[in-house]
Amino acid sequence: MWWVEYYCSLYEGSHAGERLWLRGTHDHDWMPDRAPFDAALDEYQQRLQAHAEYVRDGAATDWQLDAIARSFGWQSHSQELDRPVRRFTDISWWVPKKNKKSPTLAALGLYLLCGDGEPGQKVYFGAKDGGQARDIAGKHAVEMMDASHELSSECRLNKNLCQITHTPTKSILKPISSGDTRSQKSKEGLNGSLLVDETHVVDRAFMNRVDRCGISRDEPIVLTTSTAGNDPDCYGKERRDYGEQVNAGHITDSRHMFAEYAAPETLTDAEMASDPVKYGKLANPAWGHTIKEAEYLADYRKSSRSITALADFKMYRLNMWQKTASPWIRSSDWERCRRDYTMELLRGQPCVASLDLSKTRDMSALVLMFEQGDEVWQLPWFYLPEYQANQESHRVNYLDWAEQGWLTLTPGDVVDYAYIEADIARANELFDVQELVFDPMYARDLATRVDTSLGIDSVEFPQTIMHFGPACAEYERRVIAGTMCHNGNPILSWQSGHVQVKTDANNNRRPVKPKNDDHKKIDGIVAAIMGTARVGAENHSMPAVY
Repeated sequence: MWWVEYYCSLYEGSHAGERLWLRGTHDHDWMPDRAPFDAALDEYQQRLQAHAEYVRDGAATDWQLDAIARSFGWQSHSQELDRPVRRFTDISWWVPKKNKKSPTLAALGLYLLCGDGEPGQKVYFGAKDGGQARDIAGKHAVEMMDASHELSSECRLNKNLCQITHTPTKSILKPISSGDTRSQKSKEGLNGSLLVDETHVVDRAFMNRVDRCGISRDEPIVLTTSTAGNDPDCYGKERRDYGEQVNAGHITDSRHMFAEYAAPETLTDAEMASDPVKYGKLANPAWGHTIKEAEYLADYRKSSRSITALADFKMYRLNMWQKTASPWIRSSDWERCRRDYTMELLRGQPCVASLDLSKTRDMSALVLMFEQGDEVWQLPWFYLPEYQANQESHRVNYLDWAEQGWLTLTPGDVVDYAYIEADIARANELFDVQELVFDPMYARDLATRVDTSLGIDSVEFPQTIMHFGPACAEYERRVIAGTMCHNGNPILSWQSGHVQVKTDANNNRRPVKPKNDDHKKIDGIVAAIMGTARVGAENHSMPAVY
């Protein structure tokens, strides 16, 4: 802390030229005098003691002092080196935008380069692309170096590489990016500490190559900072989930330090509207300093005019993870539709079956729709070729879902319709299946066999916006009302977060399927929308084809 506040200063904004102050509690913290370390040590100890007491008493606190003290303050004894070493070598900080992440990261990069004391140290700034690595954290580091007489006298800058060299220790600091696929192989040989900005957009393959870059160092650090994102299957979400599991005690990892500053993931739009300042303060530790209340409220009022803009606001300003970049189904609405029911509870009851088949390797879905008073209960069954599940297991939990009984894996690399046909027959034995709604593109032959062998009426549902329009509107209305119910099926819930819709001039909507190479799937939701067209058909308008 002393090193950062003694040597580093800001270069942009209203605080340009000021020392980088690692703020603690909002109302009680103070900036120590700029004095040599020995003279300042007592003051820093008093400051940390006071900070701990104020936090204990519930005072509002910024994140920098707290996160850095926790990350660098713990030590453990190394038997191999016979001395104390840093306990945390894997650090993850999640903070909303505009909370001073980039200058803090830059200052720590300079500390590891010049102040940590390890000869031949290599420090890397990582980001999604080279421009971000150079222009954000890298630019801050260069300007901090230039503004300090002590640092600039000991460091040299290679402008072409944006590389800083600390000449006394022969250490280097340089930016690298995850987007440079041509040099991916060379990154396997990195040996040092890694500081990554905006982990939610960093490429997974890149992180897999570099996250062990300091394995032969005495006290390496992999430190990632980020806001939340909108891809539930990216590396950043996986890392955030891991940290939450460590903090909750579900995973034991004494080397991992996780700090998260965010509004609750369960926060509803109504709760947010009732007190936006409350949740703004909760998520933004720099409230009142970097985060101004008037600007925050203006941003909230503007964003609340649309679902998409509000989702971005939650992601960037409240650090809440979003399921998709353009949500159609809000996660809070989907969670309200959760009910506890089983197949046994529904045994013998009438239902409509709807089918969305894939052509070859994609996922297929059979969804049974049951009317339960004012509610509709969904019971989905999913299918995927075993080959595809193994190919995509590093991105999606297909194998876990299969082991838990949520997903049927068919042998080979092409979906086997015989498994689906057998399950339709099984469903017909368990329930009173009155109709089978199907897409004639791929399911006509199967529907004909089911009609002939089981006596289940089959109803075509062409995949046009005119057919989807009324069913889409009814499905959305029921989700918002909390009456399109699900039993927590993880695949259907996963898919609910991916659905995007296309709208025509008459405000008719249809779900947009992801591209063939996209691992996000929506087959279960598509099948459920199709089934909605026939459930309670007397209660809402139907396409003319019926």
